[in-house]
Amino acid sequence: MIRKLLVNLDDILACLVLAAIVVVTVLAVVMRYLLHAPLAWVEELQLALYLWVIMLGAVSAMKRRKHVGIDVFVNLLPASARRLMVYWNDALSIMVLLLFAWLGWMLAEGAGEKITPILGIRYRWIDMAIPVGSLLMVLQLAVNLCYRDKRRGEAS
Repeated sequence: MIRKLLVNLDDILACLVLAAIVVVTVLAVVMRYLLHAPLAWVEELQLALYLWVIMLGAVSAMKRRKHVGIDVFVNLLPASARRLMVYWNDALSIMVLLLFAWLGWMLAEGAGEKITPILGIRYRWIDMAIPVGSLLMVLQLAVNLCYRDKRRGEAS
C-alpha cells in the first residue's frame, strides 16, 4: 500500500494541483463575470500551480518513458546498438537534468526573500518546482535503468 502510494505520488500530486487550477479558474470566472467581483490573487496562484503541475507532469511522463523522442534512426540500428543508444540517452538526460536542477536551485536561491505582491508567496517556493521536478526525473531515470537491467538479468 505505502509502496504503491510512493510510486504514484507524482501522479497524485499532479492531479491534485491540476484540480486546484481548475477550481481556482472556475471560481475566478464565476466571480468576475457572474458576480462582477474579480479576485486579484488568482493569477499569482495559477502561476505557482502551473509551474508545479508542469514539472510533476514531466516526472510522470519520465516514469512511463513517454517524453517526446525521435527514434526513426535509432530503430534502424541493430538491437545491441539500440540498447546502447537508450543507455546513452538516459546518461545524457541525467546530466542535463542535474544541470537543470542546479540552475533551478540557483534561480530559487536568487529569489531571496522576494514575495508575490498579493498573496505574499515566496518566489523561492514557486521556483523550487524546477529543481524538485528535475531531481525526481533523474530518480525516475535511475529506477528505469535499474528495472531494465533487472528485467534483462531475469530473461538471461
